[in-house]
Amino acid sequence: MLRNLLSTTASRLIIAIINLAIIWISARYLGAEILGTISLIILGISIIQLVTAILAGSSLVYQSSRHSIAELLIIAWMWIIIAGTPIWFILTLLSLIPVGFTLDVLLLSFLGSIITVNQNVFLGKEKLNLFNGLAVLQSIIVLIALVMFVFVGKWYEADAYVSAQYISMGLLASIGIVINMPPLKDFRIPRMKLVTEAFKYGGYLQAASIMQLFNYRLSYYLIEKFFDRATLGIFSVGVQIAESIWIISKSMAVLLYSRLSNNRDKEYSVNLTMNFIKITSVLTLIAIVVIVLLPENLFTLIFQSEFRELTRVISSLSVGILAVAISLMFSHYFSGTGKPIHNTISSGIGLVFTVILGFTLIPVWGLTGAGITASVSYIGSMIYQLIVFKHISGISYRSFIPSRFDFAKVKTEVKSMFHTG
Repeated sequence: MLRNLLSTTASRLIIAIINLAIIWISARYLGAEILGTISLIILGISIIQLVTAILAGSSLVYQSSRHSIAELLIIAWMWIIIAGTPIWFILTLLSLIPVGFTLDVLLLSFLGSIITVNQNVFLGKEKLNLFNGLAVLQSIIVLIALVMFVFVGKWYEADAYVSAQYISMGLLASIGIVINMPPLKDFRIPRMKLVTEAFKYGGYLQAASIMQLFNYRLSYYLIEKFFDRATLGIFSVGVQIAESIWIISKSMAVLLYSRLSNNRDKEYSVNLTMNFIKITSVLTLIAIVVIVLLPENLFTLIFQSEFRELTRVISSLSVGILAVAISLMFSHYFSGTGKPIHNTISSGIGLVFTVILGFTLIPVWGLTGAGITASVSYIGSMIYQLIVFKHISGISYRSFIPSRFDFAKVKTEVKSMFHTG
């Protein structure tokens, strides 16, 4: 177990570093306006993939060890086309996809969905090293292709990024299919009972994810609506730099979930969650302070002069980034103790704040308004989880104050994982 956890954490760290390199190349050499176009392309792909993930996502992890892989693949592949195409058509109709990239968004979303199917089958078969290795490989291929296009080919257009994604996704989708493909004789028309089961499990899981995506990214559409593509590009870079801090909380969340999912002691689960919340809060806060205190000139030196407002974006997002770090601990507590409904409700609450404040603050305050909108949304979601957690556990708010004991407790838990891993 420990080896798997370390592998997952290490792969996430590597991917985060590679993604920062991709952001740097895109911002430095393509510019803010093109980066804004890329952000909308990625967002369109993400929205389509969230819907296709109802039958091609996490439900496969659960079902792949219980049902025929061939049958599950047929369901997933059919659903990708059946569900993905109408969502793409709606996005196109609403002009939410940049002109000239509508077909690219559809094709890349299909490739990305196929990769998701393959990855979840790997997880269901407990092939975690393969899952992590291919995820890292995908990011590496994008980086290499983008470097070749920009530095060698002198290609300074959004098409360069899109082409890099085609190469990466196409290769990874092909590799996954080759590895997972069952014998042709195993394929048959899927049973309706299996389709219904997949809908129930996958639909419930994706409801929270869909709302959470709009919590994170609805502001992208609003910034472009009220300002321009270049302003969106600046904001997207600030968001991705700030969100890179989440590697801390996401890694801690993996450790927490692994302990909670294998324990039935309510008091232990509550106390351990509290320990992890406090440690994560301290580490995240330190990282936020370091980034916020970076001089504005450093960002213009690393990127370009048009990115001089990054400090303002990151500062306005900082409180929300801390709130999400805490929220991740609550989310894994609720998931690990069989109460995931609270995660869905918290995402819904956050979305309400995003819609109301997004249309109110962004037109007036621009980038700062977008950052404040995101922060308030994240805080609203986290406060709901905090209230529910307090109600379930019966603890006092004073218990959330960090102490030396909390660090010692987490250290002991990690050591025990080494011992049992």
